[in-house]
Amino acid sequence: MSLNSAALVVTTLASLGLGLFVLLKGREKQPNIALALFSVSLSLWCLGQFMGDLFEAKDLVLFWTRLGLVGAVFLPVFFLHFSLAQVGRLAREKGLLYLVYALGLVLLAFDLTPLFVADVVPVLSYRYYPQAGPVYSFFALFIVACFTYGLARLVQAYARSVGRTRNQLLYVLVACLVGFSGGVTAFFPVWGIDFPVLSNYALPLYLLITVYAIIKHRLLDISLFIREGLLYSFLTLMFAGFYVLVVLAVNQFMSSYVSVPAWLTMILVVFISVLVFQPVKDRLQRLLDRIFFMGETRYQKTINDLSLENQQLLRSLLRADKLASLGTLSAGMAHEIKNPLASIKAMTQVLDENLEDREFIVKYQAMMERQIDRINGIVEKLLKFGRPGRLSLSQVEVNGLIRETLALFSSQMEKKGVTLSLDLPGRIVILVDPDQLTQVIVNLVLNAIEAMPCGGGLNIATRADADGLEIRVSDGGTGIEPDTIESIFDPFYTSKADGTGMGLAVAYRSVKEHGGDIRVESRPGKGATFIIWLPTKRGE
Repeated sequence: MSLNSAALVVTTLASLGLGLFVLLKGREKQPNIALALFSVSLSLWCLGQFMGDLFEAKDLVLFWTRLGLVGAVFLPVFFLHFSLAQVGRLAREKGLLYLVYALGLVLLAFDLTPLFVADVVPVLSYRYYPQAGPVYSFFALFIVACFTYGLARLVQAYARSVGRTRNQLLYVLVACLVGFSGGVTAFFPVWGIDFPVLSNYALPLYLLITVYAIIKHRLLDISLFIREGLLYSFLTLMFAGFYVLVVLAVNQFMSSYVSVPAWLTMILVVFISVLVFQPVKDRLQRLLDRIFFMGETRYQKTINDLSLENQQLLRSLLRADKLASLGTLSAGMAHEIKNPLASIKAMTQVLDENLEDREFIVKYQAMMERQIDRINGIVEKLLKFGRPGRLSLSQVEVNGLIRETLALFSSQMEKKGVTLSLDLPGRIVILVDPDQLTQVIVNLVLNAIEAMPCGGGLNIATRADADGLEIRVSDGGTGIEPDTIESIFDPFYTSKADGTGMGLAVAYRSVKEHGGDIRVESRPGKGATFIIWLPTKRGE
């Protein structure tokens, strides 16, 4: 067996195993389903190539080539499906995905005809290689177009993402670029380009990066991975390959120099495998511990296994952070309530002198009703903010909500010497939870004011397009150190002596619950800009 054939066998088995594992870990999730289908298609493509190398008869090689291309036809389809599902754009680009699936089915219909692969012929150093039919060029363009668009969507999402999501997307991008750049070389011999076909060596590397991202960075939200299951699966694959390679090598050696029955060779190989299994297992155990689990022994602990006591502590800290925000809001609200109270007091002081003035009484009643409604609205806003609840979506005019929220900070900004500038063009109406969005704005504005103890500029801007809404909150404060910027959204992380470390964590959670993203751009001494992206949801 050549190195090329061995690489194809490994990729075939590993792809099939990865697909089944991902599907079992999340069969109800679109990214898992798409990646599983992609892996099975990759396995079928590699199987077709391996079987084509195995046979000598031209008609059998052609049969297996066309069967392998069944998997290759759907690789770009399932990749695009996975990319859109992974970045949360599946619902918005459903029409495009339907079109791609339809084109895949059309190509599948042509695959069994000479219009796709006319024949298999000797090309360059290859014994047999597909001879392109008229449809084959379209197939190549189809692959390039789907992969390019899917990669562009992943890059776009990576630029907006932070924290663990950013790490996951980074590994997905690297794996896809490795697989695609190697896989595209399989087209070169078809058009007589004398360049090594690297797909058989790039694809195992793609699989290795993907598996690492799943285990290490919980790609596809696969957070629970059994240590022994990982080890024995790896050992099974390794010894299966070892067994096949050794049997072939020993048989070839024995047939050349010694006449030994094949069954005796198999017994010898099994005996050697049993002897080396346990030492290799122990060494691999330590290696896997160091690479994936960093020496920990409690592998099945995840965030879902927190004790009731720890969960209660988390809820208490979330409430404490909200109460801290409420205290700041209350101070601003006291200032806001003083204005209508001052108007009511002024009118009441001259009420006795104007009891006979009908016009004055009408104005007094209207003023009282207006100012009381204003006070009631402020108090209602405070009660809603302090009341815990689930995500409750409604159509909200975001710029108006931001202006109303900022009004509560006017006195505090005045005392701190903070100047406010707004860039809130027009009306932007999207489907959000107004209470949660208010809390996000409150947390970011509070952080911005506290970052400018000696005053500075606070700028808030919004921009909307067909995809979603972007909110930017920029301050002229001290900025964030590069070594801490990755941790600011982590629960309990704080640089303040009296902080709970939950303000930005709560904001991050709220934005994620809306299907959006939040990230920060900052340099020490140059201030910070928090960027919120929320999807435009209509009719959902």
